[in-house]
Amino acid sequence: MLRYIGVVAILLLSGCGTQKHHVDLNGEKLTQEKCAKCHNLDMPPKTSDKELAPPLYTVTVHLKDWMTVNNPSELRGKFIEFVKSYVISPDRSKSYCNKKSLDTYGVMPSQKGNVSEDELEAIAHHIFDTYDQMKMLEILQEKAKIDALPPAQQVLATKDCKMCHIAAAGKIAPSFAQIGKKYAKEGIAPIKEAILHGSKGKWPQYTIPMRTYTDLTPKQLDGIAHFILTCECEHNRTK
Repeated sequence: MLRYIGVVAILLLSGCGTQKHHVDLNGEKLTQEKCAKCHNLDMPPKTSDKELAPPLYTVTVHLKDWMTVNNPSELRGKFIEFVKSYVISPDRSKSYCNKKSLDTYGVMPSQKGNVSEDELEAIAHHIFDTYDQMKMLEILQEKAKIDALPPAQQVLATKDCKMCHIAAAGKIAPSFAQIGKKYAKEGIAPIKEAILHGSKGKWPQYTIPMRTYTDLTPKQLDGIAHFILTCECEHNRTK
């Protein structure tokens, strides 16, 4: 019996000693963690005079365009193997970038020790699927539709205002009609303040605080505040 217990203990201890450390291979998360410091990850991409490297969309699309394969089905594999090799051992001669880009940004520093081969594979799969010209076209077409809307409708189309103030109005937040009525005499100033800086405690019957919306343009902010004040939303008109 004692011998049996001893064998089990040895096996358990051995298993603990050889257990591999779990690594999260979420490509999107890893791309944020490992790539965002130097590369802009937005779609459409954003550029600046102070950027350390070209946007990841630009890198990915150019690699896809410039890599030669006998069959389109081979492109993903070649792309992934290149990323895994280049990021660890970058070299000007291996780069697909044009000379001007290399002169502007220089050759990226090796990321050996900062990212594993498995993590690079997950990142490569993610960016291959994410940064796609057809997806970019769809995004730009949708953006053009939204840009053509009046400022207030732009906000309603891109933010979550409807969720609380229309769909759940009276349950978790006041309706636009209630807000407009409350601030009818004060005008749009307090509404804009609440949108920009959030709101808490102004409506005692609702316990969920309103978050901030600081990324609206001045026209969008004025537009949605006026929209709420005048209650130009049929879903919330008082009868």
